[in-house]
This record gives sequence, structure tokens and C-alpha cells, in this order.
Amino acid sequence: MDWVALTFISVFFRSVYGVMTKVLSNKLKVSIYTQAALLPLAAALITLLISPFIGGIKLNFGGVSLLAVILVILGQGLGNIAYFAAMKNLTNGTAQIAFSSILFFNTFLSLVFLGLHLSLANIFGLVLLMLAILSVTSGKVELHKRGVALMVLSAFLFSVFQLASAEISKQVGAAMYLLIAYLGAAAVVFVFKWRVVIDDMQTSEKRMTLGIPLLTAIPSLGNFLFAYYAYRIAPEPAKVAMLLTSQVVLTVFLSYFILKEKGHLPRKIVAAILV
Repeated sequence: MDWVALTFISVFFRSVYGVMTKVLSNKLKVSIYTQAALLPLAAALITLLISPFIGGIKLNFGGVSLLAVILVILGQGLGNIAYFAAMKNLTNGTAQIAFSSILFFNTFLSLVFLGLHLSLANIFGLVLLMLAILSVTSGKVELHKRGVALMVLSAFLFSVFQLASAEISKQVGAAMYLLIAYLGAAAVVFVFKWRVVIDDMQTSEKRMTLGIPLLTAIPSLGNFLFAYYAYRIAPEPAKVAMLLTSQVVLTVFLSYFILKEKGHLPRKIVAAILV
């Protein structure tokens, strides 16, 4: 399977994950910090269970970039906190289109640090994305400025995570990559808000609090795993990160059918197609 096909399978899982995180945000009566901790912990648990089928866990860290590992952990951990904070205030369609600003960050960081070369078609695509974001966050569309700002911040942090992932994907196996990303992200949350997480776990309804993150973790794993394999074989890994932004198209439609987010649908569809 070539890297483009792997990337679009990852896009599909990312779209499902986008819808599931909105469900998680709506259903769980816990803080954003607990949500940001439980999801990666659930994904790490599933990773341990499936690790024999994806190459096993190999603890050889020779040649692994420590800086890339730190950026993966901080990008994912802080990105999750900003993402869940934003999801509290935005509909999923609007949130995902705002999140697609990650393409700008991916492009800028890739140009500066990875020597990415852009064609005229790539530049034209960036202009279309800007129009899409402006169309969905202007006029009478539901606009929560703090929510949009947090989502854009989340996009920047996940851009750092994705580009660092492109580097370490060639240095560690799939299972180890997933464990670094998920356990590292959970550790970041615990460092800052461990008391909040523990308090929530003591007072919340356990079945719902543990069950929804486990279900949400499945598409998250699919997103990360297929993106990992795409990074490994792509001639320019930065372009994988850029293509992943196309998840917004499918996410808008899934939000319409699953979350019943029907408000201002024509404008959202146009914005998604532009992306």
C-alpha cells in the first residue's frame, strides 16, 4: 500500500475521531484535563494489547532523537488540553474547520525546518483553506472567539506533534511510537492537573467515564497508526501531515448525520470542499 492510500485511511479515522471527541466532550461530566488524560491512557492500554500484531515493543533507543520525543509528548499533551477546551464551546463542524489551520503551521514549520518545496498548486490550496476558515467563522455562523483561538492553538501544537512524529517514525517501531505519544500526553496532563484528574475519577460515574474514552481511543489509534506508516514510506513526510488536513471534509458530513449539526450547513459544506 502506498503512502497516499495510508494517509487517506488515517484521514478517515481522524474524521471519526473528531466526531467521537465531541461526543466525549458532551457526555463526560468531568474537566477537560480528565478528558485529555483518559483518552491517551485508554489508547495506550489498547496499544499494549495489539502490540504483538504491529511489531512488538522494542526498547532500543539508540539513534532516537530526544528532541523529537519531547516535541511529540508536549505537542500531543498540551494539544489535547487546548483541543478539549475548545470543543466545549464549538460545534464539531466549526471546530474541525478551525483545526484545519494546522495546514498553515505544518507548511511554515516544514519550510523552515524540513526544507519543504511548494508548487503553485500547493500555494493555491493554502489560499483556499484560508477562505474556508474565514467563511465558517464569520457572519452569522456560530462563532465563539475563545473556542476558535483555543482550536487554532491546538492546531499549532498538533502541527509540532505531527512533524516530530514524521522524524521519530523512522527511528522507533509502531507500538513504541504509540506508547510514547499516548503515555507522554497523559503524563503532561498529570504533571499540571493530577489533583483534578483524581478528584474527577473519585466522583464521576465510572462506566461512562471509562467507557467513552475507550471507544474514542479506537479511531485515534487508527489515525496515528496509519499516519505512522505513511510517514515511514513517504518521500516527503511533511506532505503526509498536509494531506491529513483533508479530514475536515468528511468530518463536516459526519457531524451533520451523527451529531445533527445542521445549522448553516451550506456554508460549512462549501468551506469543507474548499479545504
